[in-house]
Amino acid sequence: MKKLLFWVLLAIAQPLVAQNVKDLVFKGDLDRVNARIDSLKKAIGSGVVTPPVTPPPSKKACPQGPEIRRIFEVANTGASVEFHGEGVDTLQYELWSGATRIKTDLIAPKRAIVEIAYPAQPDGTYQLVIRGQSCKSKEDSKKDFPIARSSGGVVDPTPEEPTGGVITPGVFPLIGMTRGYDEHLNLVFRDSANVRLATDIAPDNRQDPDRYMYRYMINGDKLDLNSRLKNYVVAGNNPLRVLVGKLKKEYSAEGFNKWAGTPEEYKSDWFKIDAGESFSGGLSYAFQTYVAKGAQDAAGFLNHIPQNYDPSDQQVSWAEIGEDIKLPNGHFWAADWKPWGVDRVFAKGVTHLPHHSLPWNDADSNQQVRLLKFAGKTFSNFQRIEGVFGRLNNGSTELWPNGTSKAVWPTADGLPVDEAREWAWKTDASDAIWLSEMSENVGWQPAGSPMFGAFYPELRKRYEQDFGSRGIHYEICHNYFWQGGESLVFNQSAEYYKKLFRTEPKDLPSTEYSPGGTLSATTMIVEAVYLRAPDQVLRQPIELAFRLEYFKHMGYHAGVALFGQGETRPNNRYRIDFPDGTYFKEDKFPLDPNVHIASAFFSQVYGNFYAEWGGFGKANQKLFDGRPGQGLVGEWYPKGSSEARNNEFNKYWPGSGDIYHGFTGSADLSYFGIRLYAKTFGQTDGGDRAYLRHRIDGGEWITPSNFKADELVDAYKQQRGFVYSQTLAGKTGWFYHNSFADNNWHTLDVQLPNGQIVSQKVAGNGIHAKLQ
Repeated sequence: MKKLLFWVLLAIAQPLVAQNVKDLVFKGDLDRVNARIDSLKKAIGSGVVTPPVTPPPSKKACPQGPEIRRIFEVANTGASVEFHGEGVDTLQYELWSGATRIKTDLIAPKRAIVEIAYPAQPDGTYQLVIRGQSCKSKEDSKKDFPIARSSGGVVDPTPEEPTGGVITPGVFPLIGMTRGYDEHLNLVFRDSANVRLATDIAPDNRQDPDRYMYRYMINGDKLDLNSRLKNYVVAGNNPLRVLVGKLKKEYSAEGFNKWAGTPEEYKSDWFKIDAGESFSGGLSYAFQTYVAKGAQDAAGFLNHIPQNYDPSDQQVSWAEIGEDIKLPNGHFWAADWKPWGVDRVFAKGVTHLPHHSLPWNDADSNQQVRLLKFAGKTFSNFQRIEGVFGRLNNGSTELWPNGTSKAVWPTADGLPVDEAREWAWKTDASDAIWLSEMSENVGWQPAGSPMFGAFYPELRKRYEQDFGSRGIHYEICHNYFWQGGESLVFNQSAEYYKKLFRTEPKDLPSTEYSPGGTLSATTMIVEAVYLRAPDQVLRQPIELAFRLEYFKHMGYHAGVALFGQGETRPNNRYRIDFPDGTYFKEDKFPLDPNVHIASAFFSQVYGNFYAEWGGFGKANQKLFDGRPGQGLVGEWYPKGSSEARNNEFNKYWPGSGDIYHGFTGSADLSYFGIRLYAKTFGQTDGGDRAYLRHRIDGGEWITPSNFKADELVDAYKQQRGFVYSQTLAGKTGWFYHNSFADNNWHTLDVQLPNGQIVSQKVAGNGIHAKLQ
């Protein structure tokens, strides 16, 4: 755990404890002393001689200022102020509303930007006054500024109630996306009073019921039971994932993270091989995922799922059924184009095509590929470090002292810096978005390796020359994940996290991305949505939003690389239906569709780039790659057979050509998240942003801070939702998200930036978004 670096927020603006008492001798203090002396005179007569009172020493003039330059990031409880001054060790500020002084306080500035705090104020125009305290200003510096609702301004303590009743949406039909063996999980649903009741009718197949329980993960809700699920309430029409495993009761707190699943974990004292109990066939988890389809309610939140979406054929279809969308300038989404064609996927919102999936055609010297690359429409697609630096594996199993491979590198730090600089000009840098895989596999190198400090400044020059000089946006990202930086899961205090966003980037905890660091010449940091134990990552969306905000605060663009399945225990099986039988394909479990959609949505709300690892296009036929070494594992049940007959499945192994990868719905879910952004925040791009005042089920109104990531921190620490908006030209795109939500109906009241109070029904951990 990292040490706590800061104890208080600058915005609190605690009163200054001066080193020199003379700095705190005010006229009021002298008046109180004189009054006390007069009182003593009257009490004991004229025998008391009044002691001399030394007046405060005269202050030296401030060499320059202080002068207010700008007031920004204004909230109803505080603001950031940039000022200019020399020799000003302490300054005094006052906040005025008309002739009323609201607040006065002292600040000892450490830099040219300070945070002032004041009691919550309603909308209006205010005046800030600053003057030197440790020195004498030539004159007070004054500046007017507005507080508005879009800045988190407070209105009446009890705003008017929304007019009219709140209609509870009906229950849309559920359509299955993925499932495994029915003997492991078999859900049935019945509708009741605008909710669904879910029951698992699979048999209780625990081998040791006294020691193991069922742990169900139903979207963002976690439920421990000593029997199968029965009549569980699922409200709302967001997608649904139910995942279940058998967990040893004594490890309830640690969860499935305790279950050893790799050779390294088997050797560890902390991981336990018996923390979980497998299903038949040695499988870890059972799952089912669904989408709900229905007509769009004009007054409700936008449906995530287009009405014409049908995953029953178990084929990717987003580019066939989705409407045309366009992302705002500066926002990017990389996705596969096959088999729909380049023009079609660009019309659906895609901005960049992966390098390894371009329309290569040697017959015409790859003319189309050349044009796409020249236009800056391609993405490097996670190129590995060995390819970037032209390294071949010599077969050695020896490691350098820092753990790097002697099979790939001549030294522990990789290449000499001069050679690394040369590779910046030799490597393939033809894709406008460079996103690499530098920190894993055999050739990995630590991010602090000097070779990167030499490589990236030269690569940046090359990108500026090849793309920037032609007005084409480019990005350089070192690796598709970063384990450094700050994270809400580190469980530091709220004050610690808020303090980070009130700290200059150069003064943040030092990393390779700090000014002068080995990665400081890159332009973008990507957060990987690669999730492990399913019960430990239920709060991922709000953590993702925080991380993206932190990357931007560091001075970088922010993006998301998502893998649509759990990055752990890959021995789970998906049911794939064929006309003459059923194949159960072994693979990693699917993410909660709501987390998946939220990740794509947040990639654009809080960042500007999204790519999915393994987000394959559509295969023309369901033909797997069954060649030895390709990882195809599963069971084939011919129609009418209760026994697996794997030797009869060879007809679905083409060996080459168009490969079917199975169906998780992942690529479709990515489109649904991007589409949701395009129809809400994408319509108000460049507008004023604000976290909004809201309440749940008629409770206390929550008035959020609008200083950077404060509201994300507060929502995480208080285990609640938040409302974020963006307003432009009379339109407001806004959403509600609660990573801690249960699956029941709740009434959300929101005060929009124009002061209107609106009410909506919300349920579950999905994104509830609309434009109005």
